[in-house]
Amino acid sequence: MSRIDLNVPFSEKDEAKLLGARWDARSKVWFVPDGTDPRLFQRWLPLEQDIGIRSDSYFLAQTVAMCWKCHELTSLFSFILPPGHETLEINEDSDDGDYWFRHSDPATVSYVTDLPPHVVTQLKAVAPYYRLDFSKTTGSSYWMNHCEQCGMKQGDFEMHCEPGGAFFPMDQHAADRIVLYSYRESFGCNGSASWGDHLSFRMRVA
Repeated sequence: MSRIDLNVPFSEKDEAKLLGARWDARSKVWFVPDGTDPRLFQRWLPLEQDIGIRSDSYFLAQTVAMCWKCHELTSLFSFILPPGHETLEINEDSDDGDYWFRHSDPATVSYVTDLPPHVVTQLKAVAPYYRLDFSKTTGSSYWMNHCEQCGMKQGDFEMHCEPGGAFFPMDQHAADRIVLYSYRESFGCNGSASWGDHLSFRMRVA
């Protein structure tokens, strides 16, 4: 069985060591020693699928808005990534290949696909109406919100890309309606990351 290397931030190295992780000084990486259960290190396990966005931690954001179909209030969810998250940048002008770029600002993520299993498990527990579904508008499947009342799909564009959308607050009052649930575990996906001043407003951390 091949060795399992871990993505352990420097600030969490003592915690990983306490759980039994070992440090490979030559490769400068923490790893799971033989005979130790890898599930103890779930939030530091490498992501298996090809992804374009990754982070050592993430927030699940929740707010409430009116369904466009039935006009009833429904809960809506999205991902917000903290400063330090990375996006895979395509390097077409160099032989060095693609590279990971680290961002100093937070970002929201829309049109999400390819979530790792441990993130899906969290979603099923707290956001059952946020699930993978097919969109005729985009001609693709992605994780999207559904109205709690009528089950109608709630598209990502308006809530993420339009000023005043559910996850595009234009003032502190709108930002106050967004609650953040913090998860200290690895995150990865494909999707569309958005940065901007609308993320400078304070949001409530549950």
